[in-house]
Amino acid sequence: MEDHGTKGNMLTAHDREIFYVGGRWFRDAKGRQRFGEQMYVERLIPTTVRDETVHRDPIIFIHGATRSGVDWLTKPDGNPGWASYFLSKGFECYLVDLPLRGRSPWHPEDGELITYPAEAIQQLFAAGYGTWPQAKLHTQWPGTGAVGDPFYDHFSASTLQMLGDITKQELVAQAACAALLDRIGKPAVVIGHSAGGPVPWLLADVRPKLVRSIIALEPSGPPFTKWLPKPSPGSRYGVSSAPITYDPPVTDPDVDLVRQEVKAPSEQLVDCMIQASSPPPRQLVNLKDIPAVVITAPASYHAQYDWGVVAYLKQVGVQVEHMKLEDKGIFGNGHMMFIERNSNEIAAEIIRWIENAAAQRGPSSKTP
Repeated sequence: MEDHGTKGNMLTAHDREIFYVGGRWFRDAKGRQRFGEQMYVERLIPTTVRDETVHRDPIIFIHGATRSGVDWLTKPDGNPGWASYFLSKGFECYLVDLPLRGRSPWHPEDGELITYPAEAIQQLFAAGYGTWPQAKLHTQWPGTGAVGDPFYDHFSASTLQMLGDITKQELVAQAACAALLDRIGKPAVVIGHSAGGPVPWLLADVRPKLVRSIIALEPSGPPFTKWLPKPSPGSRYGVSSAPITYDPPVTDPDVDLVRQEVKAPSEQLVDCMIQASSPPPRQLVNLKDIPAVVITAPASYHAQYDWGVVAYLKQVGVQVEHMKLEDKGIFGNGHMMFIERNSNEIAAEIIRWIENAAAQRGPSSKTP
């Protein structure tokens, strides 16, 4: 059992288990074998769950691009991260390093790795570097965001290379996370951030009875396009680059998902793509019974277009809400909201949403 203090904050007593899930055997051209595409998992069990004094759905935390499961443990300023907060509220936590990232091994045959320079990371994440209209509202980032600032340097030290093939990354993540759900054996809440945001949709597509709800922290978007670091084609399947089940079925998303542009509702937002009204929009049938929320920070670059992500999800039949943090009285956050000064305020709102979703579901739906 672990019971440590960090910066004077006592962490919740918990048990810890580490294991790998998923993966498969490969054989190269010379007949040699290797095991790959497995996923590292860190399971944290609060004593209240171990002793069966608190009953909550477990939570799976899925990190974003260039990141790992470390993001949820200790913030770069040394304070406890979201894993500690959710543990303190009685949640069993599963922290993953998605396949081919961090402690989940990559092999040269898996594909080319890419990295991002400090300037790109500063623009997207740190305060004072963004060029979108909402960036000036960013006040919760600790430190200056400059190279040499202790917080930024510590954050940069945890930045990783990532697979350049986004579709492959999503597919191997889907398979490994499905294996994790199978091992857990009961419904779980799934939290996905940024480029890890498509994974909960893909996971729910193949394990709809084991995904209790989805919390999408500024997931990849907007549908079909990408705005930063520069405008470019995005998720071909609307919510993901990897194939996902639509009704009617989609064979070629560039043809079958007929698109139309929707004008932004205000000048500080950007126009987004959704499906056209004719033919009738195809539906994500396996996600229709799973409650979801998209959470957007007011100073993030996602503040420009998450409205389009939500509009698309509603169009394809997902029960989704849009939680804009400023509507909850939480201000100043950017894309990396869970490592910023007021991160526990955001976590508290997420727990309230989880509890409300559970109350609406009722006691009859506590088992798959």
